Order: sequence, then C-alpha cells, then structure tokens
Amino acid sequence: MTQVEDAVATPAPADQRNPGARPGGGSRRGLIGRVNAAVAGLPVVFTDAAVVSFAIWTLLYHLNLGLNLRPSVIFLVWVVLQPVAAYVAWRLRRRDVSPPSSDDETVTAPAEAPADRASLLRRYAVPVAAAVGAAVFAAFGKGSLSWWLAAVLGLVSVVSAWLVLSRAGRPTGAVTAEPVRATTPLQGYVVLVVALAAAYFGTLLNRVSLDDVFYVGKSVWVAERDTIPFKDFLFTEGVLPGGSANPPLPSFEVFVGALARALHVHAASVLWYLLLPVLAVFAVLALWRLAQRWAPRRPLVVFLVAAAYILLVAYYADALNTYHLPRLSQGKSVFLHALIPLAWVYLTDYLEHRSRRALVLLTLLSVAGVGYTTTAVFLLPLLAGAAGVALLAARRVREAVVCFLAASAYPLLSGVLVQVLRGGVEEAAATYAPLLPLRTIYELTLWLGLLGLIGGLAVWLSPLLLRRGVPQQLAVGAALAVTVLMVPGVLKLGGDLSGLTAVLWRVPWILPVPALVGLLAVIRLPGPARANGVLAVVLPLLLVFAFYTEGKPMWYGGKAVETSPTWRMPPNRKAASFWIKKLDRPAGLVLAPSSVMRSLPQVTTEVRVVLPRDLYLTDYGPQTQFATDRLLLATFADGQTVTPDGQPVSIPDVAAAMDRVGVGMVCAWKGNPAVAAAAPALGLEEFASRKAPGAMVCYRVGAPGAVTGGS
Repeated sequence: MTQVEDAVATPAPADQRNPGARPGGGSRRGLIGRVNAAVAGLPVVFTDAAVVSFAIWTLLYHLNLGLNLRPSVIFLVWVVLQPVAAYVAWRLRRRDVSPPSSDDETVTAPAEAPADRASLLRRYAVPVAAAVGAAVFAAFGKGSLSWWLAAVLGLVSVVSAWLVLSRAGRPTGAVTAEPVRATTPLQGYVVLVVALAAAYFGTLLNRVSLDDVFYVGKSVWVAERDTIPFKDFLFTEGVLPGGSANPPLPSFEVFVGALARALHVHAASVLWYLLLPVLAVFAVLALWRLAQRWAPRRPLVVFLVAAAYILLVAYYADALNTYHLPRLSQGKSVFLHALIPLAWVYLTDYLEHRSRRALVLLTLLSVAGVGYTTTAVFLLPLLAGAAGVALLAARRVREAVVCFLAASAYPLLSGVLVQVLRGGVEEAAATYAPLLPLRTIYELTLWLGLLGLIGGLAVWLSPLLLRRGVPQQLAVGAALAVTVLMVPGVLKLGGDLSGLTAVLWRVPWILPVPALVGLLAVIRLPGPARANGVLAVVLPLLLVFAFYTEGKPMWYGGKAVETSPTWRMPPNRKAASFWIKKLDRPAGLVLAPSSVMRSLPQVTTEVRVVLPRDLYLTDYGPQTQFATDRLLLATFADGQTVTPDGQPVSIPDVAAAMDRVGVGMVCAWKGNPAVAAAAPALGLEEFASRKAPGAMVCYRVGAPGAVTGGS
C-alpha cells in the first residue's frame, strides 16, 4: 500500500510537482513551482529541524553536567554539529520514504457501511449525550456532585465511543483508514502568513510575567558570566542552594544566554526580539501539522479556528492559551504549544506508516522536552501512557511498548537523576503549593461557562470527530487518561506518591486543546448535503463569535500592545533599572520598589537586590529571619505602612533589617513620600535622582545603627 507522507517526504514526479506546468515550460514557472513546494514543505522541515537541533543542544548540556565546561564552549560544539545533524536527518528521511515491501503488514481499516438515521442514533446517542452532559456539568456545575457527574459521564462518553468505533471496524488494529493529503501550496501560504503575523505580534505584546525574573535572569547570568548557575543566583552569588525553580535539567535558559554571549547582544533582547518570533513560528507550524494530520476534512478551517481560539481566549495568568505568545519566551510554554502537538503528530505518523523517522523524532522530542521544562518529566510519560492504553486495547502491544519507550525513556531517566541529586523534581514547591481544586484545573485548561462547554465537548467528542483510525485511537487514550485523573481523589493520590502536587494541575496539558476545539468547526451531520454546506460556514463563525464575546484576548487589560517591538518590561522600570546599573553604587544590596527589584535581575547580574521575588523565599523558609527581613524591606520600599501579616512598618525594625541583610543603597519612586520622610531617621544620604520616565531618587546608606528614633 502506498504510504502517505508530508509534502516533502516523497518527491513527486516531475510532471506532478507543478500541476499547471507543461513540458518545456519557462524557468519562471519552474521557479514558482519550486517556491510553492518549499512553502508547502516548510511546516515539516522547520518543526522537525527545530526538534532535532534543540535535542542536540540538550544532550550536550546534560553531558556537560559532568564535564562542567563553559556554556560558550558547549554552544560552539552545538554549532559545529548542526551540519552533521542535517546530514543524518536527510539520510534517515531517504531511508524512511522507500516503497513498502510486498509483505508489508500495513492494512487499511474497512470503510464503514452507510447507515440510516435510526441506526446512527442507536450507535452514537450514548457517547454524544454523555459528552454533552459531562461538558455541561463541568462547565456550569457548582458542587462536588456536579463534578462527580462530569467525571462519570466523561468516562461513559469515551468508553462508549471506543466501543462504537470498534464495532464499526475503525480503530481496532488498523494502521490508517483515510489518506492524509499533503500540505498544498495554498495552505502553506496561509499558514506561513499566520505564523509570520504571530511572530511579529508576539514582539509587540507587553505582558509582564512574574516568572521572567528567574527565566530571563538566568539567561542574563549565563550571558554575562559564561557559567551555569546551579545554585541560587537571585538572592546570593551562588551561596544558597538552588531553589525549586532551578533544577539542573532545563537547558533553554542556558541556550538563550550562550546565544546572547556569542552575538554580543543583551540576553533579554535576544529572547524577545530574536527567539520569540522564531518560537512563535515554531508553535504555529506545529499546530498546523496536527490539524493537517488529525482533521477528517478541511484542515485549514480547523487550523484557523484553533488559532482564533488561542488568540481570543488567553487572558488569565495561568490559562492554557496565555502560555502561547504572552509567555512563549519561557520553556514550558514552548513545550505546551509546540512539542505536545508534535508528539501527537509523530505518534500518528509512526503508527500509521511504521515510520522510523517519526519514531526517531519522537525520541528526540522527549529529549528536547526535558530541555524546555521539568514538566516534561511526568507529562511525556503520561502522554505516552495514554496512547499506549488505547493501543493495548487495540491489541497493538508492540507499538504500545515502542511508543512508550521512545517518548518516556529519557524523561523518566532524567527524573530519576533529579530524584537522586535533589530529592525530588520539585520537592520544595510541593511543600507549599497544595493541589488546586479540580474545577480550577478544568478552568485553567478548558475554562468555564460557554467556553468551558465548548472545551469539554472538544475533549469528550474528540474520538468521534477525528480522522478515522490512529487519530481516533489516540484521542480515546488522551481523553480517557485525563478524565480518569480528574476523578476526585486520583490526582491527590498521584501527588502524594510522586511529590509533584504543585504542578499536577498541568496534567490536562497532554491534550492539544486548541486543535480539538478547532475540530468542532468541521462537524458533519447525517442529512442533506445542502444542510451540511450551511453548517460548514455557520459553525466556524459561531465558534469564533463565542471566543470573541465570551473570552478575553491576549492583549486584554491595560496597554498590553506596543507600537514597536518591546521588552516584556514597562518602559519606566526598564529605564530605572539601567540607570541604577550605571550608577557609582556603594557596596551592598540594593533596596528598591518591588517591581524594580524584579526587573534588575533581567537587566544585569552586577546589581544584587534585596528581594527579586517573594515567592522564591518559600524555598528558604517563609518564617525565617532571612525571609521576614526581606519582606519587611520590600514593603517599606513600596511605600506601604502595613506588612503582609498586618503589622505596622516600624522604622527601627526597618533599620535593623537593613543592617542584617546588608543594604548599601535605597531607591524609591519620587512619588513615594514614605522613604523620603524616613531617610533622616535611617541615616540615608541622597546621592542620585532621575526624571521621568522612571523618576526615582536613590540614597546611600550611612553607618550601621544610624537610626535616631521614630516609627
């Protein structure tokens, strides 16, 4: 049987590469044909190359954990290896597209015989009704009973859909049931335009993420010092142990710093001006590849509706789509919106075509995933396990084992390594962050209300919506796994056994939700062709209208979009931070407004601040003198008169805390009268000031114990 591959997998005959070309056509037409073929093949080439390239970097980085070479050296080796990787990929592709042998075991699932409405109703009434009920209870329910009903009905929907499809002869043991058309030039151009638009728009977004103080700060450290900060680099110069946010496995921040050092450009500029657009293209092309692989019809419609969903339903800080353009400069966001869709693509390709290339890419993706985020340590095995359950049910034991090992071996070994070296993947985090309520977990991934209803239907109807064969198998496994884990008590048990309580709310990330939502736009009902023609137009429009009216877009709230590419940092904070860096500062830590102390580590490692971010104090004991002193000082610098625990700010206490912490300079906004009023009592001497933007005054700390009284 002829295998179906991507647009560039199997070269077309010369007379088929450009259907409009005639023999002996001009060079212009031949050039247009080559450009069209390149655009059509771009999604495959770009995404696969990105996976391979970053996997090589991550392998080098992990090897360097024992060698302890400078990041600049590892970066140079990585650059040298890129041509080698390209050659190996080319050879692998050549081998993978060879014609199948005559004894190929690949079979095609038998086509389903036409059925009347009565038989269709008997067959699909239970899975559809259960899916609708589950989505309604999950999206609109209030109490624990409604959540139990949602979980039970979700299980009924998935299991009954599996039984229906099995009886219909669809997913059981079949490698594929419907051919997948290659990306056409027209589709390629549309996808490319969307990708480039996302790349440019991403540079205009000015949404601040509190996590950037760590991620960008780590890259700045690597760029400026050419070392990897395995210990604390925010509060101290590597004196304290690394907190829960700084496990040794992720390599992304080190790559950003090494690239910035090689280019002699600030790490934040490299991240937000150079890498962010590239990562946006990567994520958009990954979404297209999944839509093209899974959609039973009109993949471009599925892709565009999914893109609209990502754009228009993405406001809240930890919501699924907020991890797209607003936070795509963080490794976990790349993992979620690029690697998760590609993992399903590679699984589909391997299971449908026995593609060795897809299996190798799946293995390399697992390596790259660990390099992007420690979340991959448990999410990739969960994703592979979900696929394996469906394969085992279809009696495809060998494929289940091979796929699980390819996707999980490296993450699991990495997790064991972290367990041995650190006592847990995120042990410290698990001690202070309890498991989120199940309804909150659902809201962060699938939302509530009408949007939650749409998200629930997309998940629980996915086994019936996807292209027949392997995609349906994988949808059954993914939906079943997430539904079982969302049964009350199951995630809590998993958190107690694994110590991953703080991050288990990310379990639904294994679902490619935007693509599944997009698939709702191509539902086709039994009935007249004219009615389905109307539905084909109305459904996408209704979905996008719901996203627009019920959701909040990426740019919602405040001035979130600039007129030109920008750092993810308000101009006044950026200006004030660079100004403080250039000052002739006295020795000691800098005490400044909390927003500025979060910005300074993203600007330079030369300035040490009192409190980069209060969340990270938890790793060192929230009730210790180390933590309480810094919280008190930050409260004072912010101009507040009451501490977080409700106690009035005492100037003598502030002075004592400054002595213990080792504050050498205090800076405050000019609009903050509290610091200016307390300056004489604290022995502060003004030595620098600046005008707007970022109007600020800085004081030099006098001799210890200069307090004259007052409170």
